[in-house]
Amino acid sequence: MAKKSSIRYFTHEQKKRFLRTLRDSKKAWRDYFMFNLMLNTGLRLAETVNLDVKNIFNGYSAKEVLEIQGKGDRIRQIPLNKAIRSHMERYLRQKRVHREDIGLLSSLFLSRNHRRITKRAVQLNFDRWIKASDIEGKYSPHSLRHTVGTELMKKTNNIRKIQEFLGQRR
Repeated sequence: MAKKSSIRYFTHEQKKRFLRTLRDSKKAWRDYFMFNLMLNTGLRLAETVNLDVKNIFNGYSAKEVLEIQGKGDRIRQIPLNKAIRSHMERYLRQKRVHREDIGLLSSLFLSRNHRRITKRAVQLNFDRWIKASDIEGKYSPHSLRHTVGTELMKKTNNIRKIQEFLGQRR
């Protein structure tokens, strides 16, 4: 019997509750930025953990376009709105406060051990924040990508544009 595949995505209310829970926690500054970035860009988990400071910051300010090398080594460009660019700059200031390296070649997201965060650590943190947000059901970080795709579909009804934005193969 074939396994039934269901696409899991957040409703607007779940998304707001999830981000509010992260924002309101003093310990979640890294996770708040990471998951908010994923919800604004549709980044895959592997793409997110592989980001370096140079991917979002040009040395003076947040970049307006995020260049991602995704699956199949294809490069895609994701426009970044003013709100997420402002959030990027706040995140980098927080990294300085926490004495984390913000050199252009350093990892954007670090673990408690000051090493690049792993996909598994992000998954565990995600599960913890889902539970803290009182969101019922089984979700994964990939659900954030599905949320972006679903929201774009509701706005544009253009599957080709969404595939291009998300870097899906055609």
